[in-house]
Amino acid sequence: MSLPPGRGPIPVAGIAPDVDPELAKAAAELNSRVQYLLSPGSHDGPRIYRATGVDDSGNVPPDAEMPQRMPNLDADPLFHTVSVIDGFASDPGALFRSAEAVAGIQEPVIDSAYQKLVTGYFTWQNETYGGTPGRNRPVGSVPHAKYNEECTARGDWAEMKEGWFGPARTNAYLYERDFINYQVYTENLGYIIAENIVRYRAIFQQARADITALMNALTKIFAEHDWYGRGGGLTIDFASVVVSGIATAVTTVLTGGGGAVVAAVTLVDVVGEAIKTAKAEPGNTITVLLQDREYLRDTVKQYLDAVTKVEREAAEAISRLAEALPAKVDEMRVHRDHPTDRGATTQSGRSLPHYRDYF
Repeated sequence: MSLPPGRGPIPVAGIAPDVDPELAKAAAELNSRVQYLLSPGSHDGPRIYRATGVDDSGNVPPDAEMPQRMPNLDADPLFHTVSVIDGFASDPGALFRSAEAVAGIQEPVIDSAYQKLVTGYFTWQNETYGGTPGRNRPVGSVPHAKYNEECTARGDWAEMKEGWFGPARTNAYLYERDFINYQVYTENLGYIIAENIVRYRAIFQQARADITALMNALTKIFAEHDWYGRGGGLTIDFASVVVSGIATAVTTVLTGGGGAVVAAVTLVDVVGEAIKTAKAEPGNTITVLLQDREYLRDTVKQYLDAVTKVEREAAEAISRLAEALPAKVDEMRVHRDHPTDRGATTQSGRSLPHYRDYF
């Protein structure tokens, strides 16, 4: 991206390059252009010559936006010089607040929590956490559980009971059945939270990408503005509707058939699912046009509308995640309930099944 003559990038304090490198780069380049355009007295580049009074006909001349210093207008007492984005001189930080709002997500912290949540036992076959390598594992189906049993424990316990007869065998089976169901549901509770973490990170990731694209587009228009007012602009291939769609997008936290967790692939999948949903809904678009208006200040207003919309959509999507999670967790806890005693009608999900209740 081209920078103003003789100027370098100016970092935005609220966006750290080590945390959000692409967003920080786009913000620093845009900030350099903004500071340059706000100070026409320090260079011979773009400026507006604004009338200080009326002309000979009694009319106030319109703003004259120029690509460079005009000596004849400098000498004309009817005009004084202001910035081409004069309306934002008192608060240039407004151009970066939406970017700051979606910045600062610590990916390593989220990854660490995610990995812990998706490390199961009965639902994740892994040599470190249990199971016999190379052995066919029985896969059990637990009602209402999205991530079903993939551990060898049920088969191992069945073999252990081969020599058992009578009530001991029956009661052991009942205990094992309830215990395994309880554990599968317990692990699914963690997976529900992990799925939301995936969506949470994807919402911020997509919002950052959208705002980065908008900042780069505005910087490019600043650098290549058509001073003759013939219009044009840049079409950006994204839609803030995608951000809102991430909150309800279908996603999984485990690879097919058990094995290693691939968080990055999951993020791509959840964003892709949201894009498909956005395309399918009437009236939605996946492109945004940032127009090169006759006055650059009007382009800035359009940019602010766009980034504010992205920020608002991201905030609403996060709120939906927060509202939906407790209900989903409570639903899984209900399914986790188990008989407190053999033949009992009361259920308990507060404690795991204990063998003493079955013998």
